[in-house]
Amino acid sequence: MQKDILLNNELMFRKIKGYKHEYTQQLIIKVERTLPFEYVSKMITPFLSRIEKEGIFSYSDYDTSIPILSTNGEVDIVLFWMDWRLYMDKMEPKPLLEWLKTRLSEVDTSKPILINNWPTFWELEEKQYAASVSKRGWIYEFNYLLETLKDEFNNIEIIDMNLFASQMGMSSYDARNDEVSNYPLSNQLTLQLARHIALNLIPAMLEPKLKAIVLDLDNTLYNGVLGEDGIEGIQLTEGHVQLQRVLKRMKENGILLALSSKNNEQDVSEMLEKCKDFLLYKDDFTFIEANWNSKADNIRLMAEKFNFDVSAMLFIDDNPAEIAHVKEQIPTIHTLMADATGKETVHRLLNYPYLYSRKKDNSADLRQKDILANQKRVELASKAGDNNSYLASLQMKINIFEGETQHLQRIYELGQKTNQFNLALQRFSEGEVQKKAKDSAYKMYTVTLSDMLNDSGIIGTFIVKIDGELAIFEEILFSCRALGRKVEDASLYLILNELINKGIRQVKFVSVEGARNTPALDWLNNIYTSPIIADIIAALKEKLIDYPAEVCLQNERDNK
Repeated sequence: MQKDILLNNELMFRKIKGYKHEYTQQLIIKVERTLPFEYVSKMITPFLSRIEKEGIFSYSDYDTSIPILSTNGEVDIVLFWMDWRLYMDKMEPKPLLEWLKTRLSEVDTSKPILINNWPTFWELEEKQYAASVSKRGWIYEFNYLLETLKDEFNNIEIIDMNLFASQMGMSSYDARNDEVSNYPLSNQLTLQLARHIALNLIPAMLEPKLKAIVLDLDNTLYNGVLGEDGIEGIQLTEGHVQLQRVLKRMKENGILLALSSKNNEQDVSEMLEKCKDFLLYKDDFTFIEANWNSKADNIRLMAEKFNFDVSAMLFIDDNPAEIAHVKEQIPTIHTLMADATGKETVHRLLNYPYLYSRKKDNSADLRQKDILANQKRVELASKAGDNNSYLASLQMKINIFEGETQHLQRIYELGQKTNQFNLALQRFSEGEVQKKAKDSAYKMYTVTLSDMLNDSGIIGTFIVKIDGELAIFEEILFSCRALGRKVEDASLYLILNELINKGIRQVKFVSVEGARNTPALDWLNNIYTSPIIADIIAALKEKLIDYPAEVCLQNERDNK
């Protein structure tokens, strides 16, 4: 497929520059520079087109002092493109980092910020010197310190120029171009960085991450056809080992895995149990659909079990006909063509947008357990006489926290990942979440849920601005894993009672109609009888008659 050439390991600009796709959004990118960025912006267009974006770039002058920065007006991303060699002989890494912090303090850090580091090795004679007596030592220290900026500025990501240059070696350096235009990066390194910025970093900073990968088996996870070659006949090539290793790590960092294969279920189960050289085991897959049904039907069934939209899923198959059929039946799903060796599949997967991880996701196992527990909940619901009897059997415990600073990262994640129960679709950045948490006008509520089957962790949040006697709910988010148990009703009921006791008399809910947030809008229409807080409390009380869950408010700010 034409769009997959943008994801391949080998890149040639003459082959990809003609790739065009209809863009749905313009990105305003402000470039603060001491290094020419025009080489990158020329190459970045097809990659941005791959995610339906058009880049509109504005450039600063070349000034090593980085004069007072302004992000007034419409700016989506601030990008620092720096030639750090200009500072090596003037400042040590630590003072340079402190100076950079003062420059960053003048930027609206609620906007995503990208900053490049610097390659550690380009000159052959560096091999003759220890790092402590060479420029290499300065770069090592500075790159490390630059990474620590993310501890202080949550909305910063590093463009890891050093990683890509080290993978390419001396071919990453263009001495002639450096001499002529003070731009030392080779065309190939520039192309790789343009792709990384467009397909990895920008989507990770601005849009939700994909939630699940659905995989074919034959000639995708291994070489061969299970039904014809048998377990002994299939081969795990070097490329497929690497692919399984990449998928395993993605799974450990929050991406759910599933299988959809036209094979007999018993054969697949036996293979996954007997193939000891596989890095992926049966338990690594949340769902396995091994049958002769349409793969589109299997994927729809999985989406229903996952309880999230198919647009949050990536389907990988080696058969172009299967991919075309799934895409025709499910237009919003993401698809990726696998190759027979597995080698190109690895690179396409690593370069695929919406999979890049900025931080460790420690709740991946919890989510998988909760999704599997949901299947047991469905069974319990089918056997219960009525809804309250079913909810009572779950023995639910709902805790609501106000101002819990340790939950801020999860608030950001919910905003990025949640589609169905996302009332205002604000998609607040990490910087914006941090800013609101420090503002005394805001109350940040988070909701945790557990029952007899599983601890679901933090599954919801309310972001509320207090303006006199008015409470403005700027965002209400709930994980799809928690829907169907009235957790949103019980949480809002308790919060509104807390607010009315503090003098709040009216409520406003910010809402936006999106492609997939109908569940949230329907819920709001059902409970929002008037802007008077007492009226909404009364409506919720009616809905929660005999509600069996234990609901408690934990006020962090009051406890400090």
